[in-house]
Amino acid sequence: MSSKFYNIPGSHVPSGNTCSNELTSLLPTRKASITYFNYTSTPAGQKVSSKYDPNNPNKDKLGTYDGVFIPTTLNVLSILMFLRFGFVLGQLGIICTLGLLLLSYLINLLTTLSISAISTNGTIRGGGAYYMISRCLGPEFGGSIGLVFFLGQVFNSAMNAVGISEPLLYNFGIFDDSSKHAALFELLPVGKWNEFIYSSTILFLCITIALVGSQTVSRAGNFLFFILMSSIISIPLSLIFKSPFKDVISYSGPSWDTFKENLYPHLTKGAAGSMAKGKETFNDLFGVFFPATAGIFAGAGMSSELRKPSKSIPKGTLWGLLFTFLCYAVVVLSMGCSIPRKSLYEDVQIIQSVSALQSIIFLGEMATSIFSITVGMLGAAYVLEAIARDSIFPGLSFFCKNQIYSLLFTWLLTQLCLFSDVNKIATLITMTFLMTFVVMNLACFLLRISSAPNFRPSFKYFDKYTALTGTIISSVAMFIVDGMSASAVILAMILIFVFIHYVCPPKSWGDVSQTLIYHQVRKYLLRLRQDNIKYWRPQILLFVDNPRTSWNLIKFCNHLKKGGLYVLGHVTITNDFQNQFKEVRKQQDAWVEIRDMTNIKAFVQIGTGPNLPWSIRNVFMGCGLGGMKPNITIIGFFDLESYYGTDTNSISTLANIINQDVNISNTLPTDDCKNENKVTVQQWVEIIEDLTLMKSNIAIARGFGGLQFPSDLSTLNQSDKSKKYIDLYPIQMLAKMTLKREDLSLLTTNFDTYTLILQLGAILVTVPQWKKTHVLRVILFVETESERLDELDRMNKLLEVLRIDAKVLIVALDQFRVYNTIVKGNPIMFDYVSKILKDDPWWNDLVESRNTLKPLRRFSTSDSIDIKNNTGKAKKYKTAQLQQLGISLTMSSNMPHNYNGNDYLATESDEDETDLSLTGSNSSLLPQDQRLKYELFRRSHYNNGKKPSSIKGIQSTLNASSIVNPVFSSNALPRTKIIEEGSGDKPTIIPVENDAKPVRSESPKQVELNNITSVISNGSLVRAMQKLTFNDLPCAAQYLILNDLMVQLSSNSDLIFSTLPLPALQTHKDHGESLQYVRDLDLWLEGLPPTMLINSQTMTVTTAL
Repeated sequence: MSSKFYNIPGSHVPSGNTCSNELTSLLPTRKASITYFNYTSTPAGQKVSSKYDPNNPNKDKLGTYDGVFIPTTLNVLSILMFLRFGFVLGQLGIICTLGLLLLSYLINLLTTLSISAISTNGTIRGGGAYYMISRCLGPEFGGSIGLVFFLGQVFNSAMNAVGISEPLLYNFGIFDDSSKHAALFELLPVGKWNEFIYSSTILFLCITIALVGSQTVSRAGNFLFFILMSSIISIPLSLIFKSPFKDVISYSGPSWDTFKENLYPHLTKGAAGSMAKGKETFNDLFGVFFPATAGIFAGAGMSSELRKPSKSIPKGTLWGLLFTFLCYAVVVLSMGCSIPRKSLYEDVQIIQSVSALQSIIFLGEMATSIFSITVGMLGAAYVLEAIARDSIFPGLSFFCKNQIYSLLFTWLLTQLCLFSDVNKIATLITMTFLMTFVVMNLACFLLRISSAPNFRPSFKYFDKYTALTGTIISSVAMFIVDGMSASAVILAMILIFVFIHYVCPPKSWGDVSQTLIYHQVRKYLLRLRQDNIKYWRPQILLFVDNPRTSWNLIKFCNHLKKGGLYVLGHVTITNDFQNQFKEVRKQQDAWVEIRDMTNIKAFVQIGTGPNLPWSIRNVFMGCGLGGMKPNITIIGFFDLESYYGTDTNSISTLANIINQDVNISNTLPTDDCKNENKVTVQQWVEIIEDLTLMKSNIAIARGFGGLQFPSDLSTLNQSDKSKKYIDLYPIQMLAKMTLKREDLSLLTTNFDTYTLILQLGAILVTVPQWKKTHVLRVILFVETESERLDELDRMNKLLEVLRIDAKVLIVALDQFRVYNTIVKGNPIMFDYVSKILKDDPWWNDLVESRNTLKPLRRFSTSDSIDIKNNTGKAKKYKTAQLQQLGISLTMSSNMPHNYNGNDYLATESDEDETDLSLTGSNSSLLPQDQRLKYELFRRSHYNNGKKPSSIKGIQSTLNASSIVNPVFSSNALPRTKIIEEGSGDKPTIIPVENDAKPVRSESPKQVELNNITSVISNGSLVRAMQKLTFNDLPCAAQYLILNDLMVQLSSNSDLIFSTLPLPALQTHKDHGESLQYVRDLDLWLEGLPPTMLINSQTMTVTTAL
């Protein structure tokens, strides 16, 4: 059945002709039965000139012809054509003069292409070259080149004013020498001060024209252009109408002989118009010739007076260049074929002397000089006004109030230049123009190679090669003319650049350096690798909430970063992201202001989530880019005082480092931001667990509100005795694994944390402020006095290997009262210890056992017990269970994250596989099979590459009864071995076992864990109690001893770095365990100076070159 769609009134029946006849089709070709829409081109409206466009606010200003073409032509066809072309032609000949003309115009053309590209890429305001350069390269480049260009135009106007006196006196001078006569008639007396008066009069006439307005300048330009063209046309016409003559000078008229005579260069000495003391050189002649062609900025300088600058500047300048090149070529050829070389040597005014209409030549000289002076002062005034408007230099704001002020100041400066020898600054004028050419081409080149999407100039006849070629040729030309003057101008620009950099306020122009930096940053971020330890540096992520409570920590981390990445992380909690996004942006802006207030070099990262842990995860995982990611995460200590207080609405204590705010009297930008709810103890512990799981090095900061920063006014070169201490406590963690077959223990270490503590201390004292006032001190403890000497020797050797300069202090624990009370039973601190540990079952059992000599548990692990189950296989335990049994696995691996234990055990047979009694459920340790393989890898280096025997049947050596949980160890520092073939991507310094006799089981019992004590005699338990050591103590007792030790040794120190024990995974799920973890840390750090606890999971030191 046929469709009746087209029978509906108003529908369009498709024509029989298909769409193939359409010139333009916006729709894809479809079946004729469903295609009924035919596109017809929109009729073009009548094009309206910008002069008559009612919507153009600048319609009353100048157009392309009168605003750009005329100024460019009159400036390029300068008075030097009349006064110096005869001299240049006599020295270089026709061929080289035309070659020099082509070289000069090549520089002009390439620069004009760059000007055209930049001017057609946006709106151009007043200031010409300065405005374009400053908006492309920034205020430093723009301001320095703007000032140089301003002075160049002032000097050029002064030189033209002085130069105009030469044709005046040639035509009207009254000479004392009877052999000299005025070309027209005698009127003006000759003399130095008379010439000054003539120049000043011409200068005053020009400033009067400029003050009337740009329209008057335009009308005057049209009249003067007509006069100049008449004088130029008269030069080739004289070939026809002027008869040959021979007098003081001679004129041959058009002659083939004269043309051949003048064809090639012939350099002489002392020719008329020469400034050189010796024979002329190409450099000298280029310096004379080039300024005659360098007026291409005259049109661009009038940008504020143009109706449509982006269209007029390229079009008018290019047409002006073509026209003036033809004029110059005609003049050179006309003179070269009609004036003998000898006459070119002897008469500066040779063009007028051989002209059939000498008065027309004089008027042409006056026309180009007057207009060049007028436009030069006007362009300089516009540049000065634009610089003042942009506040580039302090104290110039006066000139942007009224254009008349800048014009009068420019005139006054030009008038003062008349008192100097303008001939001596002629080369400097050339340098200023060439320097402007260099920077303009450079700006265009940088914009092109930056590939900025918004750099789309409507002028298409340029590319990066034309801009680069223009930059290079202009730079070479500067040194060809005069190397000393070029160096002086470049040095002046550098000084101005530096001055502007420090005094100019930031601008929002968006200079090209930003896109270039972006390109380079992206390029090198893709290439950046952090897999070599040689170039490791701290890259810090600091989580902060209230800047008042973390002000000192924010500043301290800026010192600690050592030129690395520094990120201020802040989180805001919300379940409604869309409605709270404005708050996130508000907090982002506020923290950026905080960063600027503290004068730190940091990025700001704001994260959000439904709760605090998820927000922290989002910030951590989204922080950084490529190889530049944080490798140390710092958070503040949990605020127990607020926890026990009654204020439940206080702000989050994630970064409440101290108990009272830093005294900041000013209002902070974050004061108006939303306050977050208080962090719970379980959330705080969960954050640490998450960071551990994400393989981040972790630092906990406590007490930094009281940190005393080194003053910038600190006494220099302080002696070591007067310097304060930064104390480093690299405490060893406690863990041990046993080889069943060999009955040998496999010691695991927290060597990475150990060395990171030393590394951070060494980094901090390289900061100038800290270096002047502080010295490092490494403090280690051993169990008894007899162990001190060996420990000192091992630490000194380690510091020597790591190239760290620090004092070493070794103390014996039996010198401290709390230790003697807990371990030895000395009653000296019994009341204090009992008060702290009154709720600790271990302490209560120990006190009772000492009183009754009937221990209920085994207090010492001096005699380790190898525990197996009845089947003879190692029983698998969770980490939490092992910790309750006395094994602390809260330490870090000293393996790199990408270490693969199979690299060493690749030749191990499949049957000889590892049987583990520990599972890697704690993220502070790598999986146990990898750790054991790494320990064997380490041993193989220690044993000169000999591979140990099979490791089948590895299991744990348990420390004591089910509730003992030691954390730290007083064992001797492991000796270190240097792997000489290391290159930085693998370990080059590793810990090895000490020379002590290996630990062996004395009487292993095959019993279940919960029945250990039932098979041990009372006498054995008493002996174990009497052999109690620091390693046998539960964590609370260890913390109490360490607190006593550190208070005694470091109470006068300014800062402490020490080891952070990590909570086992899942600790945060139990409120009691989480609170106990925080209480234990607080017990340890009570009364200490500002302290940072460190836990590392990566290597940070190496001995590789």
